[in-house]
Amino acid sequence: MSSQQNIQGLILAGGQGSRMGGVDKGLELWQEQPLVSYPLSAMSPLCSDILISCNRNSERYLALVKRVVLDKAPDYQGPLSGLVSALDQVTADWLLVSPCDTPKVTTSDFQRLLAAAESLPDQTLFALTDEHKSHPLHCLIHRSLFAEIAAAFEAGQRSVFKVFKALNVMWISTEAARMSNFNALEQLD
Repeated sequence: MSSQQNIQGLILAGGQGSRMGGVDKGLELWQEQPLVSYPLSAMSPLCSDILISCNRNSERYLALVKRVVLDKAPDYQGPLSGLVSALDQVTADWLLVSPCDTPKVTTSDFQRLLAAAESLPDQTLFALTDEHKSHPLHCLIHRSLFAEIAAAFEAGQRSVFKVFKALNVMWISTEAARMSNFNALEQLD
């Protein structure tokens, strides 16, 4: 795992933005940068390639990365749909995932996941947690779990947390302030 070649990134930006009035959340500006650019910058030093899962404005996201992925399932079925839709595009051993709406996430948060994977070689799924709540969308997934994750989605599961719990996720601690996600337009001021 010491090489970028074994890690690809995925940023989930395919939601409806319903709590923000239907805007494409990843493209909304905070401190003069689109929200998606923050996790993208944090992941870039660690990944050989980063995909963005989106369901609209793909041309704008393609200005930031080489490839975007659209949900295969219709009707905005949630972040698990975006994750599953990207799995067949992943060629690396590990997939590092982040939602687009956590602009305070840092490279060190993702390095915590990678360090855990290096120290626990039999573990295949890691996600961040803080003293208040779990953050399953900030995760590191070994490709050996891709089929099981896809099967859970096909069987009707839509909760990332429930799928990861069933797959024995290892929770890795981080600071709550960096996990704050932006769900209201007022947070962008």
